[in-house]
Formats: sequence, structure tokens, C-alpha cells
Amino acid sequence: MLISPDIYNQYILIAGIITLLAALIPNIFQNKHLSPPIIYLLIGILIYLTGKDYTNPDVLQHTEIIKRISEFVVIIALVNAGLKISKPFSWRTWKYTILLLGITMPITIIAVALTGYWFLNFAPATAILFGALISPTDPVLATDLQTSPPSKRDLSKIRLSLTSEAGLNDGLAFPFTYLAIYMATKSSDLSSWVVEWFYIEVLYKIIVGIIIGFLIGWLLYKLIFKLTSKNHHSNISRGILSFSLTLLPYAITEMASAYGFIAVFVAACTFSNSESQAKQMDSLHDFTEEIERIFVTFIFIIIGIYICANFEDLMNPFIVVTSLVVIFVIRPLGGWIALNRTNLSTYEKIVLSFYGIRGIGSIFYLVYALGEATFEDTPKLIQVTICIIGLSVLIHGSTSRLVQKKLDISDNKCRPNQ
Repeated sequence: MLISPDIYNQYILIAGIITLLAALIPNIFQNKHLSPPIIYLLIGILIYLTGKDYTNPDVLQHTEIIKRISEFVVIIALVNAGLKISKPFSWRTWKYTILLLGITMPITIIAVALTGYWFLNFAPATAILFGALISPTDPVLATDLQTSPPSKRDLSKIRLSLTSEAGLNDGLAFPFTYLAIYMATKSSDLSSWVVEWFYIEVLYKIIVGIIIGFLIGWLLYKLIFKLTSKNHHSNISRGILSFSLTLLPYAITEMASAYGFIAVFVAACTFSNSESQAKQMDSLHDFTEEIERIFVTFIFIIIGIYICANFEDLMNPFIVVTSLVVIFVIRPLGGWIALNRTNLSTYEKIVLSFYGIRGIGSIFYLVYALGEATFEDTPKLIQVTICIIGLSVLIHGSTSRLVQKKLDISDNKCRPNQ
């Protein structure tokens, strides 16, 4: 279908405005209590109110576009998160993350699925999908509480744990998304396909994703920093290198029918595992963050439009209560159970448990699954997912700066060996 010059120019204008907002909003609200995604939601709401005759997005008719955009934003965010972890193979990096991934994430999936099944009357497959797509901490929206850029040493156990958790659990939610897809498309007799699901969707795709990510991250590092002169390192385009680090592991891993999200994060971690190249890593990190900001601006303006257009449906008491339970009860309780016996302070346990921010990763899993199978109660599933994301942006986004300041004070008191 051809696009008329007038429509094309309008698209260019919109892209220019979004890019300008992505540049201005984070800087204007840098020291404010409102995070940029909150502002983008408000802009989306304003756009709907001033032009509601032509702004009413239908998710089900645009699943492929939404999937591709959200997919790209997530892999960019995963590279950004991976580059921040300067010591990815240190036990300090993972000792709390393993608890969050191994205990909190399964608890969240099960508890959210049961809530959807009992309270929202979801079918079993829909309930499992609901649990899977809500379980990951979003690497995009968790930026305010993530660890510092590569060249700056961060002593915060909380920031490091949130970064590494957000980096991996987006990929680890995939097996459970496939569990829901299997339930929706195969026999109701689990014994006929559960072994296939475990060996392919859990073992094969996770292991292959890790291996390919490590190999490509290592190979790119060798090609860039070992085979070229030190005098030429600064001449290498950060944009080209960033896209290579993002697209190569993702594409190769997906072609191997494994989890590209895991591969991208592992590749970025492996690539950044060098203190001598920290300044170059900073440059890559800055570029990926700029690209991420543009797409985050666009997506959350659209979400703001959707929220305003479907406000009455989203204000369904069952949907609102479910959303609040997920944010204030299920994730915090799951986090507390995992971290209760660690040596973290009570405040650190609360922060790490509560700030399981939901966002673009959940959108991706939702539309991905809807493209693979037919699920019952799809409109309600979309509504409760968007409601949770919207409330998470408001609640976590408006409080993260206060937490950030307190963490900064606490980190300044830390000794280097802590």
C-alpha cells in the first residue's frame, strides 16, 4: 500500500516531535519525582482528549507491529543493562539475582496465574500466560534504579541486583509463555507434550542462548579491541558497534530457535567484561540509551492514548484490584520470601522486593503469544496487562527518585570491599 506524500510528511513530523520529546523530557525531569514514562503517558492522554475521533488504538489489529517495536526496545534495553555490569562473572553480581530468578519469579508466575484463574475467571492457558508476561522486571523502566555506567564503579547491591535480574528474567519468561501456548494449541493431556516443552523450551533454548551470547560477545570484543590498534578504538562508530552487539546475537540465536533475549544480554555482559575499555563501553551505553529513549517515548504515548480510550474498561473493579495485588502483594511477597535470610538490611530487602517494574517486556510477551495461539478472554487480558503497566509506571516511577537518593546516601557510606 502506497503512502501519500502528505501522510508521509505527517509521519516524519510525528517522528521528529517524538525524538525531540525523548531528548528534552529526561533532562527536564532529571531531578523531579515524576519519571519520563509518566510524562509520556500524560502526553498520550492529552493527545486522545484533543483528538479522540481518530485516536483509539486496537491492539488486536496491530499485534505484529507492536511485537516488532516492543521486541526491538527490549533487546536495546538488554544491551544497555549488560554493558553496565562490569563484572558479569563475579559471584557478587549474581548472589541476590539468583534468589530473585529462582524463587521470586516462579512465585510471581504461579500467584499471578492463580489470581487470574480465580479472580478474573481466566481459562487455564490464559492464566498461565498472564503469570508469564507479568513476571519479568522490565529492563527499560528499571533504568532509574539500575547500576551506573560501565566506567563508574557502583557499590550498590540493590542496583546491581535489579540490573542483572531485569537483564535475565525477560528471557526466562519465555518458557512459561510457551507453556501457555502449548496449553492453548495442544492436547489438554499435559503428559503428551510436557517433556517436549521442558527439553526444547526450557533446556535447549536457554542453554543455546547463553552459549551463542557468550561466544558472540567474546568474538566481537576480540575483533574490536584485540585486532585493531589502540589508536583506532576511538574511531570506531559507537552506533555501528552497538547495533552489531544487539542484532548479531539476537538474529543468530533466533535462527537457532533459541532465546535471543538471553543471548543479547549475555553478549553485552561478555563484551563489557574489561575495565581497560570502560570509556568505550560508556560510549556504547550512551548510544543504546539514546535509541531506547526514542522508542520508550513513542510506546508510552501510545499506551497513554490506549488508557484514555479504554478508561471505563480499565476501571473495572476486578481489573484494578488484580493490578494492585500484583504490584503491592505478589511481587513484594515473592521478593521478601527469596531475600528474607540474606544479609541485606530490611530497607534493601523492601526495595529489591517491591521494585519489580512491569513494562514493555510484558507487552512483547502478550502480543507474541496472541500471534502464536488463540486465548480465551483476550480483551480482558490486554486490559489487565495495560492497567498493571500503567499503575507500575505511576507508582514505581513516582517513588524511584526518593529511593535513588537514599541509595546514593547509603552507597557513599560503603567501603570499597563491601
